[in-house]
Amino acid sequence: MKRLVLPLLAVLLLAGAGAFILHQRAHREPQVASWLPATTIFLEDMPDLHRTADRWPATALAQIIHEPEVQDFLQRPLAELPKHAEVDNRIDQLKLIDPAHFFLAITDWAGAGAPKSVAGLSYKGSKSDLDALIAELRKRIQRLWPAGKSDIEKYGSGEIETFTTPTFSAALAYRGQWLFIATDTALLKSFLDRFEAPPQPDSLADLPAFKSCLAHLPAAPDNLLFIRPALLSDKLSTVALMLNPTADTGQMDSLKKTEAIALTLKLDGEAMRDSAYIITSQPGDTAALARDSLKLSSSDTIVATSERVQALGDVQMPDSKSDPSGVLGLLETYMKAFKDQGLGPDQLAQAFGPETGFVLSWPAGAMIPAPLVMADVRDPAKARKFMDTLASLPLGGTNFTRTDEGGISYYSLPQFGIGFFPLQITLGLTHKAVIGALNTDAIRQAAKRWDSGAPGLDATDPYKQAAALIQQPTMSFTYVDTKGIFDRLYGLFRGVASMGLVPHLSSYVDIGKLPASETISRHLTPIVASGAVKDGGLLIESAGPVSTSQAAIVTVAALGAAAIPMLEQQLKGQSVTIPGFPGFSPGSGNLGHKPHATPLKQAASTNPPTPLVPAISPPGRSPASSASPSPGI
Repeated sequence: MKRLVLPLLAVLLLAGAGAFILHQRAHREPQVASWLPATTIFLEDMPDLHRTADRWPATALAQIIHEPEVQDFLQRPLAELPKHAEVDNRIDQLKLIDPAHFFLAITDWAGAGAPKSVAGLSYKGSKSDLDALIAELRKRIQRLWPAGKSDIEKYGSGEIETFTTPTFSAALAYRGQWLFIATDTALLKSFLDRFEAPPQPDSLADLPAFKSCLAHLPAAPDNLLFIRPALLSDKLSTVALMLNPTADTGQMDSLKKTEAIALTLKLDGEAMRDSAYIITSQPGDTAALARDSLKLSSSDTIVATSERVQALGDVQMPDSKSDPSGVLGLLETYMKAFKDQGLGPDQLAQAFGPETGFVLSWPAGAMIPAPLVMADVRDPAKARKFMDTLASLPLGGTNFTRTDEGGISYYSLPQFGIGFFPLQITLGLTHKAVIGALNTDAIRQAAKRWDSGAPGLDATDPYKQAAALIQQPTMSFTYVDTKGIFDRLYGLFRGVASMGLVPHLSSYVDIGKLPASETISRHLTPIVASGAVKDGGLLIESAGPVSTSQAAIVTVAALGAAAIPMLEQQLKGQSVTIPGFPGFSPGSGNLGHKPHATPLKQAASTNPPTPLVPAISPPGRSPASSASPSPGI
């Protein structure tokens, strides 16, 4: 018996130590939601800034930044940045304050005034430095509202400092290693009651929507954002009308169908994980997404997306008068023409679906990538009627020409050129899909891959490893080969930059110190994302070297920069020749034409129209020659 006592005591001691550690950790990571009322409509929470700082060095982005070649390259541009003593002082103060936890919440937004908000900052460092920042804040507020009155009152275990004007009040309080600021004194008092007392009922933490969101998102995130759009829709409509009295607020009504949205960002080893859970009355389909776009892919594919086709019956088109490019006017023309042929949203859903997709392939050595768009075909007869109706309409003054070859019907616009590359916007219709590309051969080869079942992107190891990081998609799927994209674009950029073809670049950076492509790309893994209906809500996940939100911001910025030359040409009245698309030539925003039927042009041969620029062809082969026909998919 004595032999059992010591081991038993050891087990009990270990269990007690474990419970103590867990209790201490729970104390270090407080549940802010338990301090907030159930009426809270917005919460931004960064729960552990120290943990985030510890996780950051392992991420791919941090490893890239700390590569010696990258650090050497960054020395000059960083040295060129202007130095501000005030900014440096603020950074030094923050280091001394040592922030540990930050949150901001909107608890109510009633009436015509500003929303009621409360924010909190937990710190591990110097309170005197935090007091210095608060003192500066007091002075600025007093200068802005000289009639405001300051006061201090005893409340709970400490004091509350208030500042009151005829139009608003604000309050501030220290509790332990926390600083709280609220836009309403009563709100801060109610918050402090929850903070200092045991967990109270009717808190945000007890809200079923909040609990459901957290249950579907990763634990211990680095950032949490929670929003209740249904409660914000009316306010957003009011703000939109204040900014623009003629604004269409009908889109805000869709927000009323969304009860809650929670988003998290988590640094997870080398990857960054974005996750979102959306509680809505119309979450979507629960059947697994087939990802049919992958049937058109190859091992050279760098981007692939698939998305389930949504019902179009309730889609509200924006007013075409608000679109100077003329694209919306063109869509209205199509919709009117389709309706005249008895082809409405219901018929569109019967003809096409259940999936649409996009594939971008870029073989090594190719100058430009090859894009493909696709949509599944449910009813080949209805799909052909849509395509023939489309081909009967003038598109910016030109028409589609239809040719049939090898079981595929091609609908093509005249060839045009971008630089030395002849392109031809073409749609290929088979009995399984409609495929869009920039030439007929790309459609033909994609159709062969689908028909043969040849291994595509989904047979590669990088794809398999990335796809395993997310849920089985039911609504959407995205794969982006960041390494492949970077290697091709960065290699092109280095070559152009080394030849001095990037104006003024050498004024800011040392071109000779541009890091080698491998230095950066070896840290890059694919970005993968999925949307799946789960437990009555929509779960959206992504993982990769950067989050999808960060990638979206960078992409939009890059597209905006790339569009500047085109916009400059538009302003100067120069034409950018992409036939069939409004908004790319002077005055083309005013379409002027009305829906009318034009006889379908049936081509006598499969040869494309004469290109606007000479086609680049292999020796001994005509530019108009095509590959051998293949059976339709």
